[in-house]
Amino acid sequence: MKRVALVVLLVASVVLSAAPVAALTSNPEIQTVVASPTIQPGGTNHVSFQLLNDGTGAEDETRDAYNVHIRPANTVGPIEVDTNHLYVASLPDGAPASLSLSLDVPSNIDSGTYRVPLRLSYEYNNGAGGDVERKTTVSLPVRVERGPQFDVVDTDSSAPVGGSGTLEVTIRNVGTSAAYDSTLSLSASSPSVSLGSSDSSTRFVDTWERGENRTFEFETALRDSAATGNYSLSAQIDFEKPGGTTGSTPSLAVPLHALPETTFDVSNVSRSLQVDENGTVSLTLRNDGPVSVADATVTLRSPHSAIRVAGSANATRFVGYWAPGERRTVTYEVRATAAAEPQNYSLPVSVAYRGADGDYATDRIGPIGVTPALEQPTFAVEPMNTTLGIDSTNAVRVRVRNVGNERLTDVHAHLAVDAPYESNNPTSYVASLPPGESVTMTFEVTTPEDGVPTRDAIPLTVTADTPDDERITSDRYFVPITITTAGGTTRLLSTVGVGVVALAVLGGAWWWYER
Repeated sequence: MKRVALVVLLVASVVLSAAPVAALTSNPEIQTVVASPTIQPGGTNHVSFQLLNDGTGAEDETRDAYNVHIRPANTVGPIEVDTNHLYVASLPDGAPASLSLSLDVPSNIDSGTYRVPLRLSYEYNNGAGGDVERKTTVSLPVRVERGPQFDVVDTDSSAPVGGSGTLEVTIRNVGTSAAYDSTLSLSASSPSVSLGSSDSSTRFVDTWERGENRTFEFETALRDSAATGNYSLSAQIDFEKPGGTTGSTPSLAVPLHALPETTFDVSNVSRSLQVDENGTVSLTLRNDGPVSVADATVTLRSPHSAIRVAGSANATRFVGYWAPGERRTVTYEVRATAAAEPQNYSLPVSVAYRGADGDYATDRIGPIGVTPALEQPTFAVEPMNTTLGIDSTNAVRVRVRNVGNERLTDVHAHLAVDAPYESNNPTSYVASLPPGESVTMTFEVTTPEDGVPTRDAIPLTVTADTPDDERITSDRYFVPITITTAGGTTRLLSTVGVGVVALAVLGGAWWWYER
């Protein structure tokens, strides 16, 4: 009996020792890992780190964490944390999640190590079919080291919207040591801004002493899609420290002010234009842009065959240097042909100029309107004495007034006397006739003996010389006359009769004296 019991005991022992041992699992333990904790003063630093779920005990496995929310503290001493929230959907054991934190580091920060608190909340399965939510706080260590450090101290831009110019950037080494073999990289993120022919540009400095200012010039261009105002460019400086190690600045903000587009405005238009006459159009324009321009020209164009500018379809006047806010006046000779109508004609105006960048550009201001007036009479004729007797020689008088705006000389008025009338003196003359003044002109008209009382009209034309030595001829005027049986109110024959009587009296007196 004892032998049997011993065998049973040995068999049971062997069975128990052969059964597998259950694996041990721990709850999530989350920690941070920072490969490059060094941050630079004077700008925004992006710190890359990993979030790792790795239990610290002797257990074989760590449960997965999921719905991981990371909320960094807003500030850590003088450091401002720009990142408000991060999220990881699942964080398995041994599979880190790569994240980044944005830190705004002031220029005057003390060197040393700073720890950024990260408040975590996450969930995990407790192994018994239930979900557990946990909250904890971990820290992210960062380190500030002194050395070369840079600040943007001044910028000046001359590029207008739709044009190009230069951007001057002045940067100072505000750190504790010199920098060597430094490369400044400037980049633009806006599609409306370009640096040269691309969106980035670099400059090199061999030695950059502590406290030294360096000014860099970049060629910039603003597309038509740009808006007036400020744009932010990004700069980064890679450098070598005195000990031979290398460093990089955080992203430095570089403001670029987009100036208003260079434009010109027509502030005044003076027109003097008449159908079938030469006239003038004077334009006063103002530079409404923010910068001066050079080699400026103003072009007036006529797309209408009835309006000619300086004898052709367009004419250009040179202005030259043109400061902002300055007004310039240009004048063009414009002719409205005989085919022109008394209607509005649009004449486009444009200004071509050389900008601050040396490139040429054109501003099409828009059209101005001109309306040629119908031809206006130069003279006004008023009948003064036009009643004539039958079978008599009469004096016909008219008043001729200069209704133009120029002094006229060598003024001749011609009465076109035709049958049945006659005239030995159909022309009258005055040497000069100022604008607005009038003169009475007298003509001889003889009526036929077989005439009858009636009303008629005799054509009259006036010719004169303008100050430009142009001989002008008026339209025909028709001088109304009235033929009466009683004779004219002023007859040349009456004057002759008075003369005969006077001679008879003088002759009688002479005869009396001789007797």
